[in-house]
Amino acid sequence: MSLARPRILRLTADTIRILALGSVAFVLFTSHDGAVILTLLSLALLVPRAARLPALLDLLLCAALTWATWSSVFHWYRVVDWYDTAVHSVTPGTVAVTLQLLLARARLLPSPRDRALRRSAVPLITTALGATVASLWEMYEWLATDVFGAHLRVGYEDTIADMAAGVAGSLAAGLILAWRSARASPRPSEDGDP
Repeated sequence: MSLARPRILRLTADTIRILALGSVAFVLFTSHDGAVILTLLSLALLVPRAARLPALLDLLLCAALTWATWSSVFHWYRVVDWYDTAVHSVTPGTVAVTLQLLLARARLLPSPRDRALRRSAVPLITTALGATVASLWEMYEWLATDVFGAHLRVGYEDTIADMAAGVAGSLAAGLILAWRSARASPRPSEDGDP
């Protein structure tokens, strides 16, 4: 891979970070809750940069988290029925891959490149992490609606569909991570990056 490609990916991720931060100022005058959520997003988007995640994952995580947050703040979920499912299928998988790499760096999980792992272990771990992320997201939605009175489209069917989409998306992300890790040359890595 040429050096230009990671630079372009990082620059694009940094542009998303700037847009997310700019959206805080845009929403500040119309929605206090939206401004708080977007501020938390802006802080969360610093994590992949500070953790020096691979440039492609940095970009994907920034895009997925920003897309999911803007969808909530600007009520894009109400546009079409399938939109909510699409967001819930992409975001947990992206977050799960990120968590898997960060936990591997902390030596709490084996690296996806660990040749001692069975091929099925990487997608299995990613799917488990993604299912956890999807569950926490649904708990957040419950808390936002039932405790804080937010107006989100929730209910039993929506919750189950969102969790199923999150698990399916995480499985797909895990298969991609396993494939990329298998293609990478074996090396003694401390960071667990594919």
